[in-house]
Amino acid sequence: VSPGIARGKAFIYHSSPWGSIPRSQIGREEVGAEIVRFESALEKSALELEALESNLKTQLGDVESGIFEAHLSLLRDPEFVRRIKQRVHSDLVNVGHAVELQIQDLERALAAVGNEYLRERSQDIRDVGRRLLNHLSPPADGRGASLSSVPPGSIVIAEELLPSDTVELDRPNVAALVTAKGGGTSHAAILARALGLPYITGIADATQLISPGDTVLVNGESETVTVAPSTEQAAAFSEAKMHYDEQTRRIVDAEFEECVTRDGVRIALFANIGRLDDCNFVKGHYLAGVGLFRTEFLFMREPAPPSLDKHHQAYSAAARALHPLPIVIRTLDLGGDKQPAFLKARDSGKVFRGLRFSLAEPELFNTQLRAILRAADQHRNVRVLFPMVLGSEDFRQAIETLQAIGRQEQIKSLPPVGAMIETPSAVFTINEILERADFISIGTNDLTQFMLAADRNAAGLNDEYSVLQPSILRAIASVSEAAQSKGRGVCICGEAAGDPKIAALMVGMGIRELSMSPTRAARVRYLLRRVCVAVLKKRAQKALQAKEANSVKEAIHDLPD
Repeated sequence: VSPGIARGKAFIYHSSPWGSIPRSQIGREEVGAEIVRFESALEKSALELEALESNLKTQLGDVESGIFEAHLSLLRDPEFVRRIKQRVHSDLVNVGHAVELQIQDLERALAAVGNEYLRERSQDIRDVGRRLLNHLSPPADGRGASLSSVPPGSIVIAEELLPSDTVELDRPNVAALVTAKGGGTSHAAILARALGLPYITGIADATQLISPGDTVLVNGESETVTVAPSTEQAAAFSEAKMHYDEQTRRIVDAEFEECVTRDGVRIALFANIGRLDDCNFVKGHYLAGVGLFRTEFLFMREPAPPSLDKHHQAYSAAARALHPLPIVIRTLDLGGDKQPAFLKARDSGKVFRGLRFSLAEPELFNTQLRAILRAADQHRNVRVLFPMVLGSEDFRQAIETLQAIGRQEQIKSLPPVGAMIETPSAVFTINEILERADFISIGTNDLTQFMLAADRNAAGLNDEYSVLQPSILRAIASVSEAAQSKGRGVCICGEAAGDPKIAALMVGMGIRELSMSPTRAARVRYLLRRVCVAVLKKRAQKALQAKEANSVKEAIHDLPD
């Protein structure tokens, strides 16, 4: 479920035992204390998940960080919390047992679903349950191994790896993963691919068949696991690994070269970043600048709204670090279930996201815009991007607000202003939006989710809910054509930009700017330097005429790796 070739010694991982919380009857007078313990465990778990989500968004991207956003959603689901509290009240049992029963109920419900993607979400249910139980009843010493510190060259062998196990991995020391349970759309598999770890699953009784310290060969290309290899097997494996490593070396070595196709078309590769420190990755990966600077880090987990000075310091420092490369600062994309603590406390009842949320919170919005304009006036490499634009009206309001603040600040030249196209309404009103926009960015993750009526965390994880659906490709193509006809720049900012073959397809559709997690840029650059746009145009035409995602995959599957 994740490509790559690795050799190492088996490290057998047994996670903390599941189903080990005994049932204890409590007195009516103990209920209050159990509820307090539960709420404390919820809060501690939420803080851990928020930190994981923030770090992953920076290191890997939106899809991977969204895994833990989904975990947070379960923790904050009123029905989930209510049912656990109800068990404590009505059954007079310890809260750990109540949590365990509720998790098992949810697992059973998912196990009965016919859809593979939804069945694999039971991993996430177990993961959330284990996190809560670890705070309610911390494992005693010796209960389960830790993956945060393993010997160098370890092949981790496990019955199952949950998403939290995967992000806890001592990455430099782990060579590959082998499990009995799991699937290609499991969140552990998604994380393994993002981390560049070979991962093979479906090896029944793996933890019994393989002993600690066994020599193990994992070949993600041939989908095989070899234990205690013979001389002949070891020699064949060494040859396959040498070929794979040579290809990887060529990709890394070519990272400093310009991203120009074989027929001379220049493609600009930008970075998506979510923190100030991430600016270091941009020049380190030879990127053309920042195509998406997410600013939510200034708001989340904060007890009060960030001050004008805090905003300005962050934006000015980022612009200064990147100068003269451009930086596109996206205004806050909050709303719905993604709200900072200082807004949750007042329970505003606003459920919309992105630009509409900002327009409904003028004090927050105006402070942010003022800080961005000051940074732009100082450094001249700043651009402004408004998220989740619905059409010309909300975009007009945002621009007029920016212009009014510019007059107050006596700023003579405003920075370029862009609209993020990630809603169906924006696709259908693209011409009106382009009348006001200096550039546009297409957010393929949210566009896919909203156009396919998909779960946020399903979008992008399998073909059924991916950007490869012909309807999504046609929407992107229509937006790109409209932007080109008006001489406006257009950039792909979603996860599609970081997938080499999908990125090549976007280039065939006329896209010339791609913004991605910095760690994904090398493989995208390597592929694009080996293809001709003339060929990619033919592939794009074939994909746009396809009736299903599988046909789109066929149109690009034989592009060079």
